[in-house]
Amino acid sequence: MTKNKLIKKLNRVEKIASASKFQRMLTHPLKYFNAILFREIIYKRSKAEKAVSCKTFFDVRMNLLLPSSTDIYLTGGKSHDSEIRLAKFLINNLGAADTFVDVGAHYGYFSLLGSKLIGNNGSVYSFEASPTTYKVLSKNSKIETNIYSFNLAVSDEVSSLKFYEFPNLYSEYNTLEIDQFKNENWFSEYKPNEINIQSIILDDFLSDEKVYPKIFKIDVEGAENKVINGLSNYLTKNAPFVVIEYLSEERGNKEHQEAVNKLNSMGYFSFVIDKTGKLRKLESASKYLEGNNLESDNIVFSKNKNAK
Repeated sequence: MTKNKLIKKLNRVEKIASASKFQRMLTHPLKYFNAILFREIIYKRSKAEKAVSCKTFFDVRMNLLLPSSTDIYLTGGKSHDSEIRLAKFLINNLGAADTFVDVGAHYGYFSLLGSKLIGNNGSVYSFEASPTTYKVLSKNSKIETNIYSFNLAVSDEVSSLKFYEFPNLYSEYNTLEIDQFKNENWFSEYKPNEINIQSIILDDFLSDEKVYPKIFKIDVEGAENKVINGLSNYLTKNAPFVVIEYLSEERGNKEHQEAVNKLNSMGYFSFVIDKTGKLRKLESASKYLEGNNLESDNIVFSKNKNAK
């Protein structure tokens, strides 16, 4: 599938996502009714997730657990504006035989998209710390021969780390840093399980594997600085894109700020992704979020200050 066709199909996901609830229901009435009924009534009573599959906008059938991925199930893609723009950025910048690293891969949506873009001669390395979530990621990884998935945390130390797994509805918030969520309204009802998970350092992993990624996507709910610290050798010697889901100061972004400071010290500049998937340079990620009243966004870091 050509990149232009992928963008057109992704634009359809965006159109559905931005439509009214009634219009979204008309797109797939039975599917919509069943998914919303499950999320709003059945799951809230049972707290038990539901295994489903769906076809993504890039024509790969993906395994999911509802309700956490209801948007993918209904639209064929992650439907938040920041995630649509990130998908466009990946389509614009990943090509045949590239290597893509997905840290905090969840069920593997961006890993599967990356796999489609790089072809059989490229490689995707997906890391997911949550054992529960990893079971789905592993199943999805087996769909494509160029995805290598690992049930590991990524950090700046090789150790057994304390990790927190939330129930399915909030599984995208699984984290090493639990305090950031304790004041959220939902926390008392959906408390996490505490487990131990093995961690690795990406510098060591990349050296052992002898791979040279073009893009790193990092979505690790408060462990961003640890990931960057453990990747500093590679980032100093090379010039990949680094994409971080960056939080506003109100959400508690100390780790994000420290990660950005580290990246800046290695010669990286900050960019936001525009509606077409192109990059626009920022003076400050925090000021950008504050000025646009955003809680978070995917911020891209590049050593090329004129990156597009």
